[in-house]
Amino acid sequence: MVVPTAADAHSLWINAHESHAHQPPHAIVSLGWGHRLPVDDILNSPNGRIVVERFAMIAPAGDRTALAPPTAALAAPIAETGDVTVFAADLGAQKLAFNADSAPGPYQIEAVSQPNFYTQYIDTQGRTRLALAPRDAVEDVQTVLMSVKYQAFAKSIVTVGDWTEPAPLGHDLEILPRTDLSALHVGDLVEVDVLFHGEPLSATAQSLDFITAQGTGFGQSDGFALFSYLKEGRAQFRVQSAGQWIIMVNHKQDVTPDGPLADLAGKAGQVYTGASLTFTVH
Repeated sequence: MVVPTAADAHSLWINAHESHAHQPPHAIVSLGWGHRLPVDDILNSPNGRIVVERFAMIAPAGDRTALAPPTAALAAPIAETGDVTVFAADLGAQKLAFNADSAPGPYQIEAVSQPNFYTQYIDTQGRTRLALAPRDAVEDVQTVLMSVKYQAFAKSIVTVGDWTEPAPLGHDLEILPRTDLSALHVGDLVEVDVLFHGEPLSATAQSLDFITAQGTGFGQSDGFALFSYLKEGRAQFRVQSAGQWIIMVNHKQDVTPDGPLADLAGKAGQVYTGASLTFTVH
């Protein structure tokens, strides 16, 4: 199972690889899950599963086209030996084939996970356990170590013709690029806005919100990332290498009996929301 609060928690992202070898262009999109771009684990892995509630493409004018989501059923082995267990991999891969009359502008690809509850606890026999359930639904509990509700929002952008700033999609937590992501080169400055329920998210004394950024050629293999605090909802950084990059942000809210998340009292101690945005640097 996945524990979103852990340092090694899984992340959800979208891979969108454009091909301009022939015109009109096309893009191959798929979903990433785990720790390292572009592919790390299967989304229905026994080691940590996420269920994609919505997978779609949004055209420049705002029209939404549903994409085929990967299977939600927990993966079962298709072969086993003394050395290896083999699982089929459904990453939601599909081709977006544009035509000569396709509207120019940014086509946003979105993936939204099903909200999940995670409760880590010590049972009455002294064993540390993890349940994919709210705290009040777990039995045989001696001590609750952690109880959270988690949801992930992922985006990527495929550009046809000239870039224009994409409109917000209304995700609970959303990263909006303010830089042309279709023509980035090493050393360019990338600016983003981060919205939480439609409002700018900023670092405060209660919640030191920030973005991280890393790429296949920078940071990822060494376990570090660029870091920028959010000020009035905005952050920025310079891309350091060519290849695929990912920006991530996570926001934590505490559940209190008299707060805005009072309906979750007894079910979770915190609510974690994650968002990602992927792009390519030339």
